[in-house]
Amino acid sequence: MVLVIDCCIRGKLSATRKLYESCIDIIAKDKDIKILELCKENISPLNAEDIELRDCIVMKGQFDHEMLKYAVEFKKSDEIVIAAPYWDLSFPSLLKIYLEHVSVNGITFGYEGSDCVGYCKADRLYYFSTCGGFIGEKHLGAEYVQALGKMFGINEFYSYGIEGLDIDKEERDNILDRGIKEIIGKIKAIAK
Repeated sequence: MVLVIDCCIRGKLSATRKLYESCIDIIAKDKDIKILELCKENISPLNAEDIELRDCIVMKGQFDHEMLKYAVEFKKSDEIVIAAPYWDLSFPSLLKIYLEHVSVNGITFGYEGSDCVGYCKADRLYYFSTCGGFIGEKHLGAEYVQALGKMFGINEFYSYGIEGLDIDKEERDNILDRGIKEIIGKIKAIAK
């Protein structure tokens, strides 16, 4: 299964959504696709009580507990796609909250001695993003997702983005369409 984490805050108007939707069938090939729209999930930041409860649930091995559903699903997925717009130098806070729910010691990662070891099944993690302006040398959101993926044992990371969408409103659709075509070509080369 290919798990798509859709953090496209603007919904149907989202350029990031249009980008990943144009590419998902190439990534998935013949696999099932599950799209998790974070805006439709009842997900909130973890507090001290939540973390204590989660640790207790993991220690008891209750991996079918509702609190662990995001982490278990993430761990079992064959491929992961994350789609989030470039937002305040990284991505919307909703994605960070989701990733906190996925980062569970004993499910998506663990420790063997002093070494952190990833337990996720996925070989590849794709990150899609679009931006109204230009990001420059660093995309802190993509860097964070890549580092977290590596911690989870996902070694292949592919980041695709389209920038400059809001500079010239009349060219927005053309820039997006050209960017999508270019990215589809890159993904097809990887999928071979």
